[in-house]
Amino acid sequence: MMHASCLHTRDRTQTRARRGFSLGEVMIALVVFGVIMSATFAFLLGQSKSFRSISAKSAAIQNGRFGRDVMRQELRTAGTNVTVDQPVLVYANDSTFAYNSDLTTNTKDSTGFTSAVYVDPFATTAQVSAITLANAITIPGSSPSFSYPLADYGGSGVSADAELVVFRFTRDTASSNSVDYMLLRQINAGAAEVIATGLRRSQAVPFFRYWYDPTQYSLVLTDLDTIPRGWLPLAKSVALRGFGADTGTAITTRIDQVRSVEVTYEVTAPIGSKREVVRYMVPMPNAAVARQERACGRPPINPTAPAPVWNAAQKAVLLTWNKATDDGAGEKDAVRYVLLRRLTGAASWGDPLATVSAVSGVASYAYNDAGVQTGSAKSYQYALAVQDCTPNLSGFTISSSVVVP
Repeated sequence: MMHASCLHTRDRTQTRARRGFSLGEVMIALVVFGVIMSATFAFLLGQSKSFRSISAKSAAIQNGRFGRDVMRQELRTAGTNVTVDQPVLVYANDSTFAYNSDLTTNTKDSTGFTSAVYVDPFATTAQVSAITLANAITIPGSSPSFSYPLADYGGSGVSADAELVVFRFTRDTASSNSVDYMLLRQINAGAAEVIATGLRRSQAVPFFRYWYDPTQYSLVLTDLDTIPRGWLPLAKSVALRGFGADTGTAITTRIDQVRSVEVTYEVTAPIGSKREVVRYMVPMPNAAVARQERACGRPPINPTAPAPVWNAAQKAVLLTWNKATDDGAGEKDAVRYVLLRRLTGAASWGDPLATVSAVSGVASYAYNDAGVQTGSAKSYQYALAVQDCTPNLSGFTISSSVVVP
């Protein structure tokens, strides 16, 4: 039998074992937990702030680099596929640069190629052709205001293929900071599109600086040099390139001597970040060469049908035809004529019979086809097309039938 005193001792021991934390212990635990959580939240906040800073800086840098990549790719195309009297460079000042280039087309030639930089099948004719007098604009950012074009370029009522391209830095109206700029690009009279935002001048350096060949104006300078500040703005203020006031050392020829464009700007740096300066040079390879006489853009106009006559003396069919519209005139891009032959009534033409090269200064062409079968009174037809330098092929015109005795 257990003694009563032992029972009381056991009860007291069990009571003490079931007792919870004291107030002091709880307070100590809360203090320790608070210190740990404070440190954790501080760490997370620091990481979040660092992530936002890195993200903002990365976005700003990528924004600036995108503008760089676009201009690096497109500025060097200045002069692509311009006609002989169409200027390559149109206008240039500290923040605006305008030039002609076959930047976009909405068609490909008969072999699937194109002379343009981009192909956009949904682009309108106004977006892929030279700007016309009817749609003349004031070059945005020009001071004093400069209107362009002063003439229509192309031939035979068809506009040339090189469009007016304008890059300019202008105040960023979406920013409350007066030093923020954006980069815009405009094609012909179309609406300007935003290429990059959050840009700033790099201290006192202009957005555009131009390097030129001074040998035409100096007997001492032989290397490329920066355009004198007193020459700006440069503008092609004559209607047709290479005529009258556009020769020698005339003011209008200065813009033709530009050989490279230097672009400099800064991206808007997040608070606490270092300045990110973007600076690069873009060569103007097409500004230094003579303009081409032909456009090589659209398919040639169909030629007149060839006239076949049996030539008994040579036992051949003599074919004659007049030169095509684009042979020495129009777009001046006819390179050769393509001849095909078939039996009258046949469903297909087969492979080309022959090609005849376009020759400057002639009014008509002739070809003797000695490959016909004689002695069976067979009847033949001929088809003729003209090909340009792209090479585009015109439609075929079909001759009347000729009987070979």
